[in-house]
Amino acid sequence: MLGLQLVVTNKGKFRFPNYLLLPILGYVFFLVLGIINEHDNPTIDIKFQFFAILFYLFLVNMKNLDLLKVLFLLNIAVLVVYIIIYIGVLPNSIWHSSTVGYKGRVYGPSIIPIVLIAFYYLYKGRSIDLKLAISFLVAMPYLILTTNLMNMVIAVVLLFLILVDIKKLFSAKSILIIATLCISSFLFLQSDYAPELIKEKLPYVLKPMEYQSLQIRIDDLNKALISENFGIGKMIFGDGFGANTTIYRENMKASSWSGLYTFQEIDNGFYYLYHRGGFLLLFLFLALHFYFLYKIKRVKAKAGFLCLVLFTCLLSIHYFNNMFYVIIPFLIMGEEKEGEGKKEGLVIK
Repeated sequence: MLGLQLVVTNKGKFRFPNYLLLPILGYVFFLVLGIINEHDNPTIDIKFQFFAILFYLFLVNMKNLDLLKVLFLLNIAVLVVYIIIYIGVLPNSIWHSSTVGYKGRVYGPSIIPIVLIAFYYLYKGRSIDLKLAISFLVAMPYLILTTNLMNMVIAVVLLFLILVDIKKLFSAKSILIIATLCISSFLFLQSDYAPELIKEKLPYVLKPMEYQSLQIRIDDLNKALISENFGIGKMIFGDGFGANTTIYRENMKASSWSGLYTFQEIDNGFYYLYHRGGFLLLFLFLALHFYFLYKIKRVKAKAGFLCLVLFTCLLSIHYFNNMFYVIIPFLIMGEEKEGEGKKEGLVIK
């Protein structure tokens, strides 16, 4: 894809942003460390960072990129794929061994386009419009089909930040709109149309520490920290990319399901970094994101960015194994404005 782009749209010119050199060198260092440690099946882990770098370079070198339009199209494409998976037209072997899981949960492609669209609106300071409203209507079916509470909460928080003018939050109009949305949502969730798994999960929004999935994540993190047996060196530099984690899970209801489970990583993005790069990589990640936070000018966009990163990293490793998340730094670094002026970076002809 990148090679075709260079030939067709850039006429052989290739732009490499100078700032990208540091994260690539850091990745190579921790990749070499992982190779030295000879992890089992390392490509399961290292391929994601490799694809993310290529995708970022693709975005940087894409002329006249209408990013929001691309996200709108991705949002529609995700819905279409979920529909044809659900009705059995498309086999689901690409994403999962089965189509439907626990209590009707449907497995399929990444469902983050609506999150990225909402963040785009926040970052650009755009108010709600018909396109955004339609995007959320398009996203609702696949959010419901996947019953992914994390992305639902992030999408709702970002939409709330878009809708709310902090200065007018307590005006009569704002209170009426918020009350209407809350009441209509409550009535829908009490109806027969709401999926059973959604009804089961939503009460835990107000009492997250009682949510079984969160309890499992906390238990997995404790077990991973106890079993890692890191010395001082590994605590600083980690195990390198390509690592994985094996923990024992005990199922009190079905003992046959108890046993050792090996994961690319447990569902915690911060532990993902610590395991691969120790406190050094964790510090670099936090420093970079504080820099991103500094570059974001709008208060609501800062709040949305914090919500997106914290929720995603505390509850999953998606931030590191889904290349579409690089759209966030792409936006923050101002790369979307490439056509408006000269950008610093190496140009190869």
